[in-house]
Amino acid sequence: MADVTALQLIQRILAKTGAGGRPQTVDHVAAGDPTQAVSGIAVMAMADLATLKAAAAAGRNLAVTYDPGFWSGDDNFDHLERNALFAEKRDLLRAHGMVLFNLHDHWQGRMPDGIAAGMAQALGWQAEAANPNLFHLPPMTLLALAQELSAKLGDRTLRVVGDPKLPVATIATSFGNAAQMPGIALLGGPADVLVCGYTHEWEVVEYAQDMIAAGGKKGLVLLGQNASVSAGMRYCAGWMKEFIAEVPVEFFAAPEPYWNPE
Repeated sequence: MADVTALQLIQRILAKTGAGGRPQTVDHVAAGDPTQAVSGIAVMAMADLATLKAAAAAGRNLAVTYDPGFWSGDDNFDHLERNALFAEKRDLLRAHGMVLFNLHDHWQGRMPDGIAAGMAQALGWQAEAANPNLFHLPPMTLLALAQELSAKLGDRTLRVVGDPKLPVATIATSFGNAAQMPGIALLGGPADVLVCGYTHEWEVVEYAQDMIAAGGKKGLVLLGQNASVSAGMRYCAGWMKEFIAEVPVEFFAAPEPYWNPE
């Protein structure tokens, strides 16, 4: 079988999402030579140093990551030229001939949204046909929902705003970042609770607090970024295997950055 380059695989992946024609995107090759041959693909939520080391040790030299690998959404490295950790990460990629590709916008823009579909699969939830981010579950308390999310996602450090005894059944999700909008709109909609990755505490968290103080019966669950997109990228690895046969494709789980002192 002829060698396949990183660029060829990246172009195939982007085409398969069906989300092309974007005037602007953060999806790009962040490091490495995309014309080199690929020995294997490592799919990950975050391209942290530990996960990249694991991928390199396994012989996977195309790293496809949802979030950027160098702590910057636009890969602005000007202020990092003398940063020792930046150099270590860059040199790891170079030493193993690795290509780092950000797959974010096209994966979310896929129909259905790849992150939402993978998270729903991991949770065993069925979304509304017209809205992949709205779910109707058997009635439970906010505490029971948080416990279910923690158990199914292995998320030991999620945070919850609202009355633990609050009855909930309609769940809105914004996996990853919940910006001010649509975060506020989702809390103001029909859902009893919004489940997201993270948000500015002075935006959506404060809005949820103010809704509750004003008598609203709402809840907010913050999973953390890693826990809120990892299942979506595990799902991405399985999806890639459907049309990439030349090289192995494997999901690499990033370590959870948080811990609970209890």
